[in-house]
Amino acid sequence: MPVSLLGAAEIRRLAADLDVTPTKKLGQNFVVDANTVRKIVQAARVTASDRVVEIGPGLGSLTLAILETGASVVAVEIDHRLAERLPVTAAAHDVPEGRLTVIDADALRVDALPGEPEVLVANLPYNVSVPVLLHFLETFPYLRRGVVMVQAEVGERLAAPPGSKVYGAPSVKAAWYGSWRLAGTVSRQVFWP
Repeated sequence: MPVSLLGAAEIRRLAADLDVTPTKKLGQNFVVDANTVRKIVQAARVTASDRVVEIGPGLGSLTLAILETGASVVAVEIDHRLAERLPVTAAAHDVPEGRLTVIDADALRVDALPGEPEVLVANLPYNVSVPVLLHFLETFPYLRRGVVMVQAEVGERLAAPPGSKVYGAPSVKAAWYGSWRLAGTVSRQVFWP
């Protein structure tokens, strides 16, 4: 049975039900476009046999798109209200039981993941994107591939080759763990707020 994805109206309703207002402190924004989350999942080449870790699932729009492939997901969420609600949202969208595990924690403090997921998928806020990503790459050597949605300038720095204008410490650290490339851009209109 296919998983239904969240739309803009449902995301706003979920946020209102939880009394969640996206905060700058947590860098919260929610993807409200189903095509965008499907593109992210396709770019990460997620298949039904994959074990995926998602950092910052929020209200679950990207989570549901990952689960739609048949993959299993370990979701790490810092906001307790969102972490508690995510399994309820998944069940309401016909996700079979046992395919989603939620870890209610700060991603920078996570040092163990059940099932050793090999694929990382995330929509990370500007202020923590590089530290969180590098923490996961250092802590979980079994991660093999992934897609991380970040602000354009962060992505450009991570993927910068030696000698480019934006090459720097994040570029060097990222290159230590593997090769990086920009997978594309998304419009600001796919986010709330």
